[in-house]
Amino acid sequence: MYLTMQDDGRLQRTVFSATAGSELGLSELSGRHVADIAIVGGGIGGCSAALHAAEGSSRVVLLEANRIGWGASGRNGGHVAPATKHDPDEVIARYGHEAGQRLIDAAEQGPSLVGDLVARHGIDCEYSVPGIISAAHTPAAMETLARRVDYWQSFGRPVELLDRRRAAEMIGSDYYLGAWLDRRGAKLNPMAYVRGLARAAVKAGASLYEGTRATRLERQGSRWKITTPNGEVEADMVFLCTNAYTDDLWPGLRQTFVPVRAFQFASRPLRDNIRKTILPGGQPMTDSRRLLSGVRLHSDGRLQFGGQGPAFGPQGEPAWRATLARLRSIFPQLGDFETDFWWTGFMAMNGDNSWHIHELGPGLLAMAGCNGRGVALATIYGREFARYAHGTPAREFVLPPTPPRRIFAHGLVRPFVSALIQYYAARDAIEVRRLERERPKPI
Repeated sequence: MYLTMQDDGRLQRTVFSATAGSELGLSELSGRHVADIAIVGGGIGGCSAALHAAEGSSRVVLLEANRIGWGASGRNGGHVAPATKHDPDEVIARYGHEAGQRLIDAAEQGPSLVGDLVARHGIDCEYSVPGIISAAHTPAAMETLARRVDYWQSFGRPVELLDRRRAAEMIGSDYYLGAWLDRRGAKLNPMAYVRGLARAAVKAGASLYEGTRATRLERQGSRWKITTPNGEVEADMVFLCTNAYTDDLWPGLRQTFVPVRAFQFASRPLRDNIRKTILPGGQPMTDSRRLLSGVRLHSDGRLQFGGQGPAFGPQGEPAWRATLARLRSIFPQLGDFETDFWWTGFMAMNGDNSWHIHELGPGLLAMAGCNGRGVALATIYGREFARYAHGTPAREFVLPPTPPRRIFAHGLVRPFVSALIQYYAARDAIEVRRLERERPKPI
C-alpha cells in the first residue's frame, strides 16, 4: 500500500511558491534534546502550536520530516472560512449545546485569529478579507444556502443570499442558480503563512528542525521519548500534527482516516479583458457539488482551480479533460486558455467529515481529519494544544477530544472510496446537465 509520506520530499511548485518568501533553511536535529513539548509535523497546526506554546514560555522542539509547509499546509487553496463544514444545528446535535457552541464561535473567529497572527508577527502572506462565495447548482442546495443565511443574519452577521442575477455579477458567470456571500471569509498565501508562523515560533524561543523524521515514540517513565535518525527528544508532552501525512509512529492513528489526493491547477495569466470578468470582487469561490470546485483569481491574473485525478497511490496525471471542460462550462469567456502547471497533495477524510482531536495517552495529543478546512481550524487547534500544555483541561477544548476510531477494514477501503468518488461524480454530472439545460440562453 502506498503511504502519503512516500511522496517526493521536495517542495512542490504551486501558484503560491513565487510569493511565499524564502525557505527557512532549518537544520536537522542531532544529539539529545530535552523539552516541555515535542511537536511532530511542521504544517499550520504544528507551527501554530509551537508559536502559542513558546509564547507561554514552554520549551518547544518541533520536528518536520521534510520542509516547513511541505504537506497540505503549503498546497491548499488558501481559503480561510469562518465556519466548519457543518451547519450550526448539525454541530450542536453532534457535540451538544455547550461544546457545539464553543466550536461554532471559534470557527467563526478563525479568520480573525489568523488575521491577528498575521498582523502581530508581520507575516507577509497576502492576507485579505474580501469574503467567500458559495454557489448553488441545485434548488436543494439553494434552499440550504438560504437557511444558512437566515441563521447568520439573525445574529447580525454580514452575510447575504445572492439571486441568480446578483450571483452572476459577482462570480462572472450565470452558471449557478444563486449563491451566498459570507463577508467574514478571508484568503491568503498558505505557504507564506505557515512559514511566517514558523519564523514567529523561532523568534519566540521554539526550536524547529527540518529534514528530521520521527521514527519512534515511546513512554519512558513520566516522559515521552522521540527517536530520530540522528538524535532524540525527551518531552513531558507530545503533539502529533501530521494529519493526512501521518505514518505508523503511533499505532493505529493513520487508520482513523483515509488520505485522498486533491488536485489544484494554475492557468497562465489571463488577458486583462478576461480577468476583469471573473470574480471581480476578489472573493474565492466554491460550489455545492459533491466533488466541489474551488476557484480563485490571483493578482497576477492566474486562475487557480481544483480538479480531480487519481485519488490514491503515487502522484499521477490529473483528469485534464474533465477538469478543463468543467471550468469552461462555468466560465465560457475563457475560451482556449492555457494551464501553466498543477500540483497535488493529500486531505485526511474520515467517516463523519470532521476534524478530530485525540488524547492518545498522558500528555499525548493528535489532530487529524481536516476534510478540506485546514487553514483556520489547524491554527485554532494548534492554539488549543498550547492551552492544554499550560493547564487548560482537555474537556474545555474548542473541540472535545475523542478516542481514535479505526476505520473498519481500513486496508480494503480504498476501492470503496474510489467507487464512492465515481458515484459522486455521476450524481454531479446528472445535476449539472439539468442545470445547464435551464441555464439562461444568450440574447
